[in-house]
Amino acid sequence: MSLIHLRNELTIRILDDLNDILKNLYIGTNIPIWPEFHKYMIRDFKTFHAKAILLLEAGNPTGIVLVYHKTPDILYFGYFGVINHNPVKINYLIDKLILFGKINHFKIIKGPINIPGIIFGWGFMQKKSISNLFPIAPVNPPIYQRIFIRKGFSIYNIQNTWEGHFLKINPWEIKNLDFSDYEYFNPEDFDELMRLKPIFLKIQFENLPESAQVAPRDPNLFDNYAEYVFDYGYNFMIYFVRYKPTNEIVACGCFIPNPFRKDEKGNYDSCIPLTLAVKPEHRGKRLGLLMYGATSLQAWEKKIRYAGGPIAGDLKVSEKFAKNVGGKVCRTHVILNYILNEE
Repeated sequence: MSLIHLRNELTIRILDDLNDILKNLYIGTNIPIWPEFHKYMIRDFKTFHAKAILLLEAGNPTGIVLVYHKTPDILYFGYFGVINHNPVKINYLIDKLILFGKINHFKIIKGPINIPGIIFGWGFMQKKSISNLFPIAPVNPPIYQRIFIRKGFSIYNIQNTWEGHFLKINPWEIKNLDFSDYEYFNPEDFDELMRLKPIFLKIQFENLPESAQVAPRDPNLFDNYAEYVFDYGYNFMIYFVRYKPTNEIVACGCFIPNPFRKDEKGNYDSCIPLTLAVKPEHRGKRLGLLMYGATSLQAWEKKIRYAGGPIAGDLKVSEKFAKNVGGKVCRTHVILNYILNEE
């Protein structure tokens, strides 16, 4: 079949029915879209007004890209995939993605970010990355980013996933470190976490660098993601630090569970350190080590022995910490953006 003939058979359909979108998203990710994940996905899709551009060949689905937005300026995309990774079809679908952005008057296209990111991840995987099944780490051949870049997309963000044995550290036993002014604690249950939600969001939004905040912000997502953590993980995966002299919460963060990996006894044995933020006046006190260490003790009690998490390539302090606890870069993903010309 000639390339010209193939192009003539390609058409698109815009999907806005969420059930239709869910039925076709398998094309764009290697991570299983289990039915129990649908509730988290649908909530994100509704929050961000998601639609999908479905690529058809002779009327049959052969590719897909999810499109969504939070503001009128930025069009996000995710789940970009084509069956057999055919370059003609990839080119065609990128053209339609750009056209969709122009028709709807967006200024920037950014992605791929596969909402909910805590399950399906973000970025196109780079060469030499390991490709076993892992949350937040989609797998693709490098042809995708090559074609996107040829189309005028540029690299906006590089995310390295550091992985390895989950080193257990007791932070209160480390010489020359004094955490007596600080209290590490976890919410006792989901209801307590909801009461702490405003504090968690404020600390995260105000203190995380931009490169660490991949997906579009929305406070409504917190409940959805917290439910996912409690469904597949434990309350200790969300943690806070209180400064005792003022009783103020000054740091917080979270791990997320990995439902795709179990040990020989059927227990979940890994997790993903996702986020950690400290108020400026309490930095330099090794509170990151306090949070990591206190959480690691509880994780070991639950037989969790492996950890891996994404770190933006410009966050050298975080990378140094990951290296010091035995991690190494196992996967690299790039997030792209495209500036739409005003016409």
